[in-house]
Amino acid sequence: MVLSVAVAKSARQAALVGAGRRGDRLGGWQVCTLMWRSSKALSVGVVAWVAAGAVLPSLVIASLGYVVGAIPGAVRNGMNSPSGYQLITTLVVAGVIYGASLIVDPIGGALGTAAHQLITGQLQARLLRAVSGPPTIAHLEDRETIDRLSRAEGTLTGFFPGDAPVTWAGLVSTRLSGLVGCIVISAYIWWLGLSLFVMWVLVRRVMLTAVIRQSTDLRGQTEIMRRAWYFTGVGSKARDAKEVRVFGLAGFVAAQYRAWFTEAIRAGRAGLVDLHRRALLSFLVVLAVFVMSLYVIIDLTRAHEISLRSAAIVLPMLAVTMSAGSVSFTDITLAWTLTGLPDADRLEEDLAPVARPELANSADGLRPIEPEASIRFEAVHFKYPSGKFDVLSGVDLELRAGMSTAIVGVNGAGKSTLVSLLAGLREATVGRVLVDGTDVREFSAARWQRMIALMPQSPVRYPLSAYDNVAFGAIEHADDREGVDRAARMAGFLPVVADLPFGWDTVLSRELPNGTDLSGGQWQRIALARALFATFHGARVLVLDEPTAALDVRSEARFYERFHEITLGLTTLVISHRFATVRRASQIAVLDGGVITERGSHDELVALGGTYSQMYAIQAARFRS
Repeated sequence: MVLSVAVAKSARQAALVGAGRRGDRLGGWQVCTLMWRSSKALSVGVVAWVAAGAVLPSLVIASLGYVVGAIPGAVRNGMNSPSGYQLITTLVVAGVIYGASLIVDPIGGALGTAAHQLITGQLQARLLRAVSGPPTIAHLEDRETIDRLSRAEGTLTGFFPGDAPVTWAGLVSTRLSGLVGCIVISAYIWWLGLSLFVMWVLVRRVMLTAVIRQSTDLRGQTEIMRRAWYFTGVGSKARDAKEVRVFGLAGFVAAQYRAWFTEAIRAGRAGLVDLHRRALLSFLVVLAVFVMSLYVIIDLTRAHEISLRSAAIVLPMLAVTMSAGSVSFTDITLAWTLTGLPDADRLEEDLAPVARPELANSADGLRPIEPEASIRFEAVHFKYPSGKFDVLSGVDLELRAGMSTAIVGVNGAGKSTLVSLLAGLREATVGRVLVDGTDVREFSAARWQRMIALMPQSPVRYPLSAYDNVAFGAIEHADDREGVDRAARMAGFLPVVADLPFGWDTVLSRELPNGTDLSGGQWQRIALARALFATFHGARVLVLDEPTAALDVRSEARFYERFHEITLGLTTLVISHRFATVRRASQIAVLDGGVITERGSHDELVALGGTYSQMYAIQAARFRS
C-alpha cells in the first residue's frame, strides 16, 4: 500500500515536470553543430555517407531498369550485336553501383561507432567538469540536477546522446533517398511523384507529433526510472549482496524494479496509445496510396503509355519511397536521445562558477588562507533544501589555530554538517564562517579547500594502487615517496602495505586484475594517511570525522598514542563518539539541538555534570561492567 502511494505520487510529480518540458530537445542543425565541434574530419565523412545513402538506392534501381530495358533488344539481335553490348554495359554498371550500395551500411556502422566513442567521451568529460566545478556539493543532492545528469548520460534509457548525430544523419539519408525517389517517379508520372511526396510529408508530420510527445513523456519519468535502476544496482552489486541474500530480499528487489519500471511505462501510456492510433491510421493511408500507385503504374504500362524499362524503374522506386517515408523505431530512439542532449548545456550553464574579478587583484585574493589566530562559526544556521527544520540553529564556535577541537553530540545533531560548512562544501543559510575575521566566502573556494585535509567518516575507495590512494591527498606532489611512507607510518597503514601482494603497487579492487580489497579499518587508515599527506604539502586544517569508528581495539589504542603527533601544529577538528579520542583534544564542544551547549576541556566538562558528563559516564560504565 505504501509503495503504491509512493509510486503514484512520484508519477504525478514527474508528469508535472514532463509537462513543463515539452519541446525541450535539440534540432537537426544543433546536432550537426555538435558533430562538427567534435570532429571536422568525421563530419565530412558522415556527409559523404549521407549523400551516398541518399543517391545509391535510386541509382541501383535506375541501373536495373536500364538492364531490363536492354534485355529484349539483346534477345532479339544477339549478344554480339550493339544491343547485346548495351546489355553487358548496363549489367556491369548496375553491378558496380550495387556493389557500392552494399558497403554503405558497414561504413555507416563504422562512422557510428567512431562518433559514439568520440562524442560520448567528450560529453562525459563536459558533464564531469560541470558537476565537479562548483565548490559546494548542494547541487549533487538536487533532484533536478540529478535528473538532468541521468538524461544527459543516457544511462536510464540506454539511448546515448553520442549516438544522436550519426542516427540523425542516417535518417536524413533515408529521407533524401525517398525524396530522390519521388523526383524519379515524377520524371515518368509527374502527378504520382508529387502525390507520394505530399502523402509522405503529411504522414510523417502526424506520426512525429506523437513520437515527440512520447519522448517528452519519457523525459518526465526520469525520477521514476532512477528509482527502478537503483534496485538494479542493489541486486547486482557485490556491495549490497550480503544483505540481499541474508535477509532473502532478492524477490523483493526484483519486484520493486518491476513496479517502478512498469509505473514509468504506464505514466506514458496515453502518449503510447495516441502513437499506436496514429500509426494505424497512417498505415491505412499509406496502404491505400500504395495500392492506388501500383494500379496506376500497371495500368499505364499495359496501355503502353510508359515503357517496360520505365515500369522497371518506377515500381521499385515506389517501394523505396514508401520505406523512406515511414516512421521507424529509429525515429523514436532519436527523439528520446535528442531530449537528453540539452541537459548537458544546462548543467554547464547552471553550474558555471561565478566570476569574481574583484578577488583576483585584491590582497585577500592572493594572500595565504592559513588561519593564524582562529576559525570562527558566528551565529551559523543551516537547513537542507528539502528539510523542514534547521540542522544548525545558531552555532557559535571558535577553532583556535594550531590546536585541536572535538565535537560530540547525539546522532543527527549536525556534526557532519558543521564539517561540510567548514570545508566550504555547503554555505550557511544564516551566519558566517570566519578565518581570522574574514568571511570564508570571500576567499577563492578552491584555495580554501586546499587548506583542508579531510578524513571523512565514509572515505572514497579508489580502485587504484595503494600508493595512489594515499598520494591523492596532494596529487601535485605524488612523487613524494618519502612523504607517502611517512603518512602511512603515522596512520598505521605501513604494516598493511608490507602484507599486500605487490606492496604499494597493489590495486585495491577485487574487480580488477591482480587486485585485492581491504578491511574497513584498513581503508580508514588509508583515509587518515591521505589526509596527513595533504598536511605535509600545505593543508593546515585537519578534519577527522569518526577516525577510529572502523578500527579494532589495538589499532584504536595506537591511534590514541599518536594523536598529539598526528595533530601537532595543525588546526584540528575531531568528530567522534569515542571519548577516548575526544578527551585528548585541547577543547571539547557539545552540539545539541543545533547549538553549542557546552565547551571546555575534558576535565572541565566532566566536572560540570552536564550533557558531556552524562554521555561520558554512560560510555565509561560499559568498560567497568
